[in-house]
Order: sequence, then C-alpha cells, then structure tokens
Amino acid sequence: MRRWLVVVVWLGLAWACANPTSQSAQSASLAGTWSEQFSIPGPRLVLILDPSANGRGTYAIEAGRSGTVQVSGTIAASNVTLAITYDYGPVRTFRGSLGAANQLTGTFDDVPGTVVFIRT
Repeated sequence: MRRWLVVVVWLGLAWACANPTSQSAQSASLAGTWSEQFSIPGPRLVLILDPSANGRGTYAIEAGRSGTVQVSGTIAASNVTLAITYDYGPVRTFRGSLGAANQLTGTFDDVPGTVVFIRT
C-alpha cells in the first residue's frame, strides 16, 4: 500500500485566542465535511464530522483501493485528534488544529509531512 503524506493540523490560534475556553464552540466549528488536499490527482480522503469530532468518510488511494472510514475524535483546547479507521483494518491518527474557520492543518502519525483539510 502506498503511504500518504503525513498531515500536521493546527487549529486556528486567532480563533482560540478569541475564545480559549469554549470547547463546545470549538467542537461545533469542526462539524461538517472536510476534504484532504493532495498535490497529485487520484487520492482522496473526505471526512464528515459531527460537533464532537466523530463521524465517517470515504477514501481513494491512487491506483489502489477505495472505501469507507470511521472517525473517532477528541478536542482539547485548540487541538484536535482524529483516529481514522479504514474499512480494511489500518488506523491512522491525525493531530492538528483549526487554522481558519474552514481549514484544518496537521500531521498523520504514520507519514512525514503536513496535511491540509478544507471544509467543503
């Protein structure tokens, strides 16, 4: 299986400074559909998150399989952690933060590099 670029996601410090103690507001800001941005055509990871950062999604590996994922998330202050379980077994962990209202930036634990998700 081809490994994807690791994603480092940092939630927006400007937003956190404006409301640093409101975890429910931060959770609500994660609700929606998030698409990982890739520099090459083919791969895809789309997550649909609820206000608790849990959810589901779909993926496609370039020249490989495609399927579904389940997401279990946690939020602490301005940081988010997502455990993404693929339908064929692997679990990848994404750690990051909300950089703007519609952008998550962070890393995956299994691959080096920064990853960006955009709310669609």
